[in-house]
Amino acid sequence: MTKVVKFLSLVGLFAASLWAAPALMEGVAAVVDGKPIMRSEFLNFLYQFQETPEGAAMTEQQQKDYALEQLIDEKVLLSRIDRDSIVVTDAEVEQRVDDQIERIKIGNKARLSAYAAQHGISENEALARLIYQEQGITMTQLRDRLSKDFRNHIELMKVRQRHIGAINPTKKEVETFFKEHKDSIPPQYNCVLLSHIQMTIHPDSLIVDSVRKVAETLIDSLNLGMNFEILAKKHSQDTSAAKGGDLGYFKRGLLEPAFERALDKLKNGQYSATPVRTDLGWHIVRVLGRKEDGVRSAHILLRTVPTAADTAAVIQRADSLQKALKTKEDFSAAAKKFSEDKSSNFQGGLLGWYQRSEMEPAYVAPVAGLNVGEVSEPVLIDGAYHLFRLDDSRQIRELNLEEDYGRIEAITADYMENEKLKALLKKWRQEVHVDIRMME
Repeated sequence: MTKVVKFLSLVGLFAASLWAAPALMEGVAAVVDGKPIMRSEFLNFLYQFQETPEGAAMTEQQQKDYALEQLIDEKVLLSRIDRDSIVVTDAEVEQRVDDQIERIKIGNKARLSAYAAQHGISENEALARLIYQEQGITMTQLRDRLSKDFRNHIELMKVRQRHIGAINPTKKEVETFFKEHKDSIPPQYNCVLLSHIQMTIHPDSLIVDSVRKVAETLIDSLNLGMNFEILAKKHSQDTSAAKGGDLGYFKRGLLEPAFERALDKLKNGQYSATPVRTDLGWHIVRVLGRKEDGVRSAHILLRTVPTAADTAAVIQRADSLQKALKTKEDFSAAAKKFSEDKSSNFQGGLLGWYQRSEMEPAYVAPVAGLNVGEVSEPVLIDGAYHLFRLDDSRQIRELNLEEDYGRIEAITADYMENEKLKALLKKWRQEVHVDIRMME
């Protein structure tokens, strides 16, 4: 059994736990750097792992050993959080929770619809009742549980981001990985091939200029001796404002290019002499410290928000375009000309294959009613209007390099990241105290 199988199969464990039965015994299975692994936590992970293909291929003792090792590694990673001063905001967590609830709804759509119709209630109420019946918890309790799990997940991702950074495998590495692990990569089920055109709502130039002038006024205040942290707390329109604009440490390549270019010109403690523009608005950036492979920075963000007139103009263009697109060739040409999604416009707006159960929640409704070859009405997603085209639909398909290079590249990067992380975990594990208390 190859390592990639373990990685891919474990991805689904979290989602599966949402519907797992809570027949657990409490107690402490192990303590890692003062952080307990509860027996219930261990058993829950173990039961889910036993349902995976690689878990089923192991003996019971191997399953237990593997589950405990995975949880110990997770706690070792969590022990880095305090040392690295990692902060996760409530807004980050709530967004993840909302997305997960939406995915649960999508994954149980038929079941929820039938239950709601039978009892004359809304699908939201049906979901709440089913969760209580099957797990014995309320929706509020589920959200609390998800919030805790997602906070840990985001913290772990930030630890990985800080110590590993972005891994970009070469074409040769992707091809070699696919050749070696092709049989271990699962097929896609109930999947769709999508293309899209993204038309971003940009603020009027007068708004952009007026916000820039406010940013310049704040820079004048800094030049006169005002404290950066105080100005950030008072004026910055970003969640980092509460921390005086502190964004923490990031490896190179993880921030907006314009933002990073501005940081490159500054010494420790310095702030930008002129505002820096990104898609969010105008930034006053500051360097707080450097490491060999990255920088700790802060900023004051003044957002540029489009007006209703800006939005109306984009809607009108999107509506006209949607009515004019009759063929795949029409759509591809329009995407190359009008779409502002740089990751897909050069290839005619092609997004690739998705399992319906794995689609972004915002994509589901616009695509659900489409037949192959049809284009959706314009839909607003994250400050841009999108037109989706359903290019193909299949019940099952195997991944291939020609159509799925981006997905295979991401799997390759995850695999390479995990290999690098294993080496770090081995080192970090020597730095913490591990006390295994569960004898069975």
